[in-house]
Amino acid sequence: MGKFVQRKTYYHISFERDYRSFFPVAVQAVDNGIEKPLPLSALKVGQRIRIRSNEIIPADAILLNGEARIDFSFVTGESAPVTKVWGEVVYAGGRQMGEAIELEVIKPVSQSYLTQLWNNEAFSRSQDNRMQTFNQKVSKYFSIVLLMIALGSLVFWLPVDVYRAFSAFTAVLIVACPCALALSTPFTMSAALSIFDRNFFYLKNTAVVEQLARINTIVLDKTGTITIGGENGVSNNAQLSSYEEQLIYSICSNSAHPLSIQICDYLQGADKLRVSNYREIAGKGITAWVDGHNVQVGSQSFLTGGVDIAKSTEVHLMINGRYAGYFSFANKYREGLEDIARLAADYKIYLLSGDQDRERKNLLPYFKGEGYMLFNQSPQQKLDFIKALQLAGKKVMMIGDGLNDSGALKQSDLGIAITDNVNNFSPGSDAILDGRSLRLLPAFLKFSKDSITIIHISFFISLCYNLLGLSYAVSGRLSPLIAAILMPLSTATIISFTSIATHLAAKKRKLS
Repeated sequence: MGKFVQRKTYYHISFERDYRSFFPVAVQAVDNGIEKPLPLSALKVGQRIRIRSNEIIPADAILLNGEARIDFSFVTGESAPVTKVWGEVVYAGGRQMGEAIELEVIKPVSQSYLTQLWNNEAFSRSQDNRMQTFNQKVSKYFSIVLLMIALGSLVFWLPVDVYRAFSAFTAVLIVACPCALALSTPFTMSAALSIFDRNFFYLKNTAVVEQLARINTIVLDKTGTITIGGENGVSNNAQLSSYEEQLIYSICSNSAHPLSIQICDYLQGADKLRVSNYREIAGKGITAWVDGHNVQVGSQSFLTGGVDIAKSTEVHLMINGRYAGYFSFANKYREGLEDIARLAADYKIYLLSGDQDRERKNLLPYFKGEGYMLFNQSPQQKLDFIKALQLAGKKVMMIGDGLNDSGALKQSDLGIAITDNVNNFSPGSDAILDGRSLRLLPAFLKFSKDSITIIHISFFISLCYNLLGLSYAVSGRLSPLIAAILMPLSTATIISFTSIATHLAAKKRKLS
């Protein structure tokens, strides 16, 4: 029964878990030239989709428009990008490394090449063992101890009374059957996952709940993670003609970076022009040829080789080698940042940003001191910082949103990708958090600990029952038939306790 519940739980989340781990939760569908987000579960054969730079192709499709340079390293292990031309099939799992492309889906996501690999037993054999679960620790010894007690009872009574010896042996095995232990974890975790899911927090698997409960260090990215922008926060400090706005809009529309998306929102209505030789460098900027013009968008140091000295977040522009000005961004901090800051009493909280330190003074109230905020961090430096914390014995949770966070997310004990748009996030994560639910992070942390406590209590209840039953079973005075009647009562008790307690804990944390 425990395995059945676990299978049903994974049936609900496992295929979605694979999407959420490596694919976007949704994709940009194109209908009559208009883009709109579409959940992957609703993606059908014949639909057109638009894939931007560094996004992963979720289904086998035919290239209809754009220059495809696909990195299939996740599927084949070969990191050199493969060029595809109009009409060629592009398999799911490839990451577009160039400009935005349009594709027509030719197979359902469930039948793509990559998902067939997931269904292969050899592929699914790999497990994440960064943290061993409580159930894994206990189950290693439970059955061994149980068999030793049963055999000990058999050997002890055999010279005295053969019937009593086998009655004791059988009663021990029945009364101490680890059903309650086997059920406590899947029932608790399936209830916990449904609570998280309702609050827009999507976990890769049940083990992540225990990983979340053991975290003692939190590392946050800045742009797109604790800040949120929009077209109203964009200031145009560039003197651009209508045609130049089209050039900037065309290059930025190929990028999934939060600042590029804000620029596109600001320039909404501009016509898209032909883009070629598109290249995006994480943490620096993008460059491409747009309608025959060389266009560069990014940090000041990326464009001019100088030093970034601005006091606000800025994206600079260069057209045909001529500096064309910049866009500045007034970032708004996400709701709940104050609540996260209050976690500093129990957790070490760090800011790890690839941006300049222009907002250091504004962010200081949310962090313990200057040493807890690191700016100008490259993707490799972010990863190395996480690794250094782990070497110091910390259990690290990294929360980020961009490509430059992917290494840190993967290295951390628990990587959470935050997103305001379900088709923009890094694939190397253990969970996905909707941006509007960041304010609930303290509640999520407390609820994960509540869930583990419930498992421990249910195990204690089961253990007490087993000790009581075993004290009679080893004496040979407990009939196997009576043991068989009592054992399901323990199981029913555990099922009722875990289900009710988990939902009460969620209510206490205001998650249901």
